[in-house]
Amino acid sequence: MLIATPQSMHFAAALPLQSGTSIRDYALSYETYGTLNADKSNAVLICHALNASHHVAGVYEGQDKSEGWWDNMIGPAKPVDTHRFFIIGVNNLGSCFGSTGPMHVNPDTGKVYGADFPVVTVEDWVNAQARLLDALGIQTLAAVMGGSLGGMQALSWALQYPQRVRHAVVVASAPNLNAENIAFNEVARRAIVTDPEFHGGHFYEHGVVPKRGLRIARMIGHITYLSDDVMNEKFGRQLREAVVGSATGYKYSTQDVEFQIESYLRYQGDKFSEYFDANTYLLITRALDYFDPARAHGGNLTSALAQAACKFLMVSFSTDWRFSPSRSREMVKALVANGRDVSYAEIDAPHGHDAFLLDDARYLNLVRAYFERIDAELTGADDSAVTPVPRTTPNPLTPLVPARSRVLDLGCGDGDLLAQLQAQRACTGYGIEISDAHVLACVQRGVNVIQFNLDDGLALFGDQSFDVVLQIDTLQHLRNTETMLRETARVGRIGIVAFPNFGHWPNRLSVLLGRMPVTKRLPYQWYDTPNIRVATFKDFEALALKNQLRLLDAYGLQEGREVRWLPNAMAGTAVFKLQGDAV
Repeated sequence: MLIATPQSMHFAAALPLQSGTSIRDYALSYETYGTLNADKSNAVLICHALNASHHVAGVYEGQDKSEGWWDNMIGPAKPVDTHRFFIIGVNNLGSCFGSTGPMHVNPDTGKVYGADFPVVTVEDWVNAQARLLDALGIQTLAAVMGGSLGGMQALSWALQYPQRVRHAVVVASAPNLNAENIAFNEVARRAIVTDPEFHGGHFYEHGVVPKRGLRIARMIGHITYLSDDVMNEKFGRQLREAVVGSATGYKYSTQDVEFQIESYLRYQGDKFSEYFDANTYLLITRALDYFDPARAHGGNLTSALAQAACKFLMVSFSTDWRFSPSRSREMVKALVANGRDVSYAEIDAPHGHDAFLLDDARYLNLVRAYFERIDAELTGADDSAVTPVPRTTPNPLTPLVPARSRVLDLGCGDGDLLAQLQAQRACTGYGIEISDAHVLACVQRGVNVIQFNLDDGLALFGDQSFDVVLQIDTLQHLRNTETMLRETARVGRIGIVAFPNFGHWPNRLSVLLGRMPVTKRLPYQWYDTPNIRVATFKDFEALALKNQLRLLDAYGLQEGREVRWLPNAMAGTAVFKLQGDAV
């Protein structure tokens, strides 16, 4: 069992803040887990979200139910393994869990800060964390990781200290808050400041706590953390206590708690008001509002993220409507435009925003695989020691891809072809995949992968942004075949398409004999095939002509050998190298 020990570090020197003010004589509470290696290269910083703290993992000795808020993620043999990494959790300035905050004494006045505590931003927190790392003698982080507001801090680390971060893991986060999220924060703040016991933020002097406002603020926030499906499944329209003798079970009261969801929200609000500080809530939600790295770049996120130099793993959850997958895709798009290494997974989970804290095997396995790759980088471990995905035989299509090309592989499968292109031809790029298992395999291989449905198009990518776009055994699975061919020509300087050739003579013979073909290249029965399109070599030639695509080369493959004589009849695989007329 991992035993956590809180620590505190005092900083006398003033910390300049984004607002133009500064704070001096402050302390940061933190915890560390694992062992820092000799060259201090295995440190991982964990950034917390709104109501969390430095207590990330483990338990406090002798205290029941004292598990850290990310204990399912961090610890011995867990996805972020404390046998391999030195983990640091820091409580942010302005919080109420040990670091200097509104309830502490202002050294300049001798009085409790209260509402006079300076407004802090995500950038201020990152600067404070950097000072702590300096004091610990850690120059470069193996990774910085966080969910929600913690993900914003991880992103900010990559921008503020690009040379001090090797990897950034950004989970269930966004590059800024949209208007709806700012609105939720403002309603929560109004609930607090209009509580009669708030006293303009100086309630400490009056010996009271604005619990009513905190309760409502928490209730509002908690609604946004859960998905509609989870709320309905867990509570639905269940009554807390049906009235005996009533046809409906209702009390017909506007004041009483009747529904289970009402009871749950009130319980969450009551619990929150007992341990959280009202001024802290105001400070942290305002820091959320202010975060917007693109603002200094005229709103251009691509320009803002050009400063990043590290590799990224980004994760979102399908039912998270507070930080929706589209917000993560904004960041992915900007990073891809800058040519940065990024992998992105969109986990189809029912839990809403809270999913980043919960046990989802796909999510935890993905993070585990990513950190295994980081460990392999640090230790120089051979690939075979970190990835269970076997190498296949050499791919006969690799010679078609020029050395050092920037490649986009549409439907990249387990990433084997991209891995071969990286190793043999020094290519870079990304794979697009929809399968959870294949996304995991790509991460295990160290291949950049973006989880995305190709039926949604390629709006993530700019015109001619890749040297080569690959569609290898993908075309036959797509619903928007023509659109994706045009997109291939738009996004890539050349496109390479390969698919099972339905015109191959064994397939023709099978049809002639009255049965749909089942072969090595078409290994499925007609009733369970994933191939929603069947085409011949000649069919594709006609489709390319229709869409004004220039065929630079066309041939067949049979058992790994090129077939240029009668490829429509003699080859099981059709191969085309094409280009858009606009090029």
